[in-house]
Amino acid sequence: MKKRFGLLAVAAAVMAVFPTAISASDAPGRAKSGDAPVSIEMSGVEVTDFTKTATAAKIDEVLAKARQAGMESVQAQGLQRSAAAVGHTVDYTLIDGDTAYFYEKSPTQAKEKVYVYEAAASEAGGDAGQRIAAAAGNLPGGIGGRAVVNTNGSYLNTTVRLATPNQLVGAPSGATYTYAGFTGTSGSQAVETDMGLQYSNAYNNHKWLPVMAVFKGSKTYGTFVSPYNQVQYKNGYKPGSDVNLTAYRNLNGSVRLSMSGYAICSDMTCSSQADTYLTSVLEVANVNVSSVTRWKMLATIAGSDSVTGRSYAQFKNVNVDGTARNPVKDVEDYATVSVSGNTATITVSR
Repeated sequence: MKKRFGLLAVAAAVMAVFPTAISASDAPGRAKSGDAPVSIEMSGVEVTDFTKTATAAKIDEVLAKARQAGMESVQAQGLQRSAAAVGHTVDYTLIDGDTAYFYEKSPTQAKEKVYVYEAAASEAGGDAGQRIAAAAGNLPGGIGGRAVVNTNGSYLNTTVRLATPNQLVGAPSGATYTYAGFTGTSGSQAVETDMGLQYSNAYNNHKWLPVMAVFKGSKTYGTFVSPYNQVQYKNGYKPGSDVNLTAYRNLNGSVRLSMSGYAICSDMTCSSQADTYLTSVLEVANVNVSSVTRWKMLATIAGSDSVTGRSYAQFKNVNVDGTARNPVKDVEDYATVSVSGNTATITVSR
């Protein structure tokens, strides 16, 4: 009998995904592709507001957070004097209550851009619950491997080597994941996060898209969906490249995922297909995680009990709060998990 991933005792989620796979028509009561947004300029930034409720004060707050995140990434990666800093793209997504904000600064754009969406909020279950489960890896069917570090901490950092197309033979686009995360608590509520990347070959380009899910309590808070079809997020990290990943449990109440590495394009629409250094930050506000019991690293393929395909991921130089930690093998479900020091390598095949 094949070994399954344990379904964690958390029934609801927040999912923060760049607008890639879920169309507006999938989210009843949300902005539809035919709805006309408000396009204005605030603080010298192009703002496209599908909610028609954004205030200058909130846009300024989002801008400050996004710009700070980009600056921190440049400093952390030592890019101040490199070519990567000159051609640096910053994407920042904030889920705050029922509203999602997406910010981008690109070397090929004349101005910074902010998109404002309504974020879904509903009881767990139904289609939304299935999508969240698929992204999270808590699957009714699927295969993969998991390594864990059993310790508390404020953040986990690792360099992730992403799979190449040759290592993804048969792997389904939109259902193949490489990610980290943690199990923790917020007050009396359990919290589970899944923070990383989703493989996609949409638009005839192989790439790894940023994705994050935060499970807390008994509801699904703020599933992030694209409220329009005209603009889709086409960019992503290069297959076979290294991406620096940091998962924070609590930054001023928020759960944050920060990733940096080389992307296939310079902006979200791939108007310029050139290798560009990309910092992606995804943040869910007001989660208030107080402690962590374990950190995790996974490579999975979601789907039915009979799903097939191959995938690969390597989590190098794993550390918690800056201290090297050696992961331990946790789950091998049609997968091999190998650990050498503070590096874990996961190969998935069926």
